[in-house]
Amino acid sequence: MGGPSEPIRAATDIDAAWLTEALHAAGVGLGAEIVAVGSRSIGTGQVGENVRFDLAWSDGDAGDDADRPASVVGKFPSPSEVSRSTAVDIGTYQREVGFYRDLQQDVTIRTPQALHVGWEPATHDFVLLMEDVAPAEPGDQLGGCSVDEAVLAVDEAVGLHAPTWGRVEEYRRLGWLGFPGADRTAFLTAMLQGTYPGFAERFSGRLTSDDVDLGAALIERYGRLTDRIVEWAASHAAWCVTHGDYRLDNMLFGGGDGGHGGDSRVTIVDWQTVTVGTGPADVAYFCGAGLLPDQRAAAERDLVGRYAAGLRSAGVSIADDDVWEGYVLGSASGYLMAVLASQVVEQTERGDEMFAVMAERHAAQMCDLDLIDQL
Repeated sequence: MGGPSEPIRAATDIDAAWLTEALHAAGVGLGAEIVAVGSRSIGTGQVGENVRFDLAWSDGDAGDDADRPASVVGKFPSPSEVSRSTAVDIGTYQREVGFYRDLQQDVTIRTPQALHVGWEPATHDFVLLMEDVAPAEPGDQLGGCSVDEAVLAVDEAVGLHAPTWGRVEEYRRLGWLGFPGADRTAFLTAMLQGTYPGFAERFSGRLTSDDVDLGAALIERYGRLTDRIVEWAASHAAWCVTHGDYRLDNMLFGGGDGGHGGDSRVTIVDWQTVTVGTGPADVAYFCGAGLLPDQRAAAERDLVGRYAAGLRSAGVSIADDDVWEGYVLGSASGYLMAVLASQVVEQTERGDEMFAVMAERHAAQMCDLDLIDQL
């Protein structure tokens, strides 16, 4: 992917000339120039900064390419030093850049088209320029979603998991993509043990004592959980590329320009946690965090069955019961994310409420599925 001679800029330094060069290199807006740019922050991300650039174009050549978007979206490192430092330490920015640069073309999950990828390995500075899928709107992590919206998300997950199912050894060449193994388990075990006391202290007044105690039991059994997941994946040749943070805040519902139309599909964003894992864990993470507990309990069997059928239609040979087992094992992922993320990013009021909601919903999910007793 080509781009400007100066590929990395901060959001505040992006101007009309830079955007024109970047978009022309992507084959967008040829024959015209951007003459004015407006910018505004969008989204609620705590690890990266998202900016919408509103574009005014010159008239260009008569009858020339009409592909001149009214806006594009740029993503940049977080302005928070705490969040940025954490992201650099754990390779967050490198993974998102890597997904758009190296993996996007291999999967069919609906994502924004990457127009420019700029990356500086020494500093982890980056800029991602993407199509704007407005008027699509982000999901509401706090309010939750409907079962119909959950169906959209579950269907879209198949487009990530099925094309990469059982073929992830091909991706070891990428270097930046994390793989399961003893080193990753040891690293996450240490992080969970180190961060859980702070999580329990911060949220003890917000969560029930049962939900806090469940977290302690989960972390105590984390090694056994990991062993069970590895056994499940090995028995079904089921390692695949996973999103890792597959939830409503990272989904845009509705249509947009560039062929998206006004349909009711969902676009998946924020690929900062992409890794090799188990596909049903993404589905469990979404259902546990996105659906209210009573909704989730009533709908999750059907949703998991729909996901399994989608995998089979895409060429993956796996039975419903086997997918369900992977789903149950994956139900811990959201609680674990709430523990880790709440302690390593900048603390905000909305962030704390989001992590609390995730923890209590996933606690209910694990209890309903008897996960802890199985460990």
